Amino acid sequence: MGLKLFGWKKAKQQAFGAPLPQRLLIPFSNTPDDRDALRFACEMAQVFGAHLTVLCLVEMPRSVGLENCPATRLHEGELAAAAAREIAEEIGVVDFETTVRPVHHCGYAIVNAVNELQADLLFITARYRNGRTHPVLDDTVEVVLRKARCPVWLYGAPTEGD
Repeated sequence: MGLKLFGWKKAKQQAFGAPLPQRLLIPFSNTPDDRDALRFACEMAQVFGAHLTVLCLVEMPRSVGLENCPATRLHEGELAAAAAREIAEEIGVVDFETTVRPVHHCGYAIVNAVNELQADLLFITARYRNGRTHPVLDDTVEVVLRKARCPVWLYGAPTEGD
């Protein structure tokens, strides 16, 4: 597993004199990679003394209104939130919260959550789709990297060719 930090500010400016992040955000869908990324985010929250918000998104088709999200789909998000709480309690994070939201597009929902919660740092698991010649990042990650107004840490497993 590896992490890459993406940010749009000048590196020298951030390296010297920038305050430590106080509000961390991580989208979580309870996959093995997400669980590893959440463990890392919990450790970073402890190191920084920061508030950690875990965002469990339930993606719905556009034909279904968000207020009419089926209870079975929301239950899936609640199960992911419960798994996230278990991991946070296992590691010992004190300042922690989970949020379950129905959304139409995960990428834009994550960007909106960054703005709404005024997150200082976003952790996200890198997911890939097959391109013609090599794998490329999926649409959600691409949207987040383009639109998020805070540094983004990508967490991903090395591929077979690495």
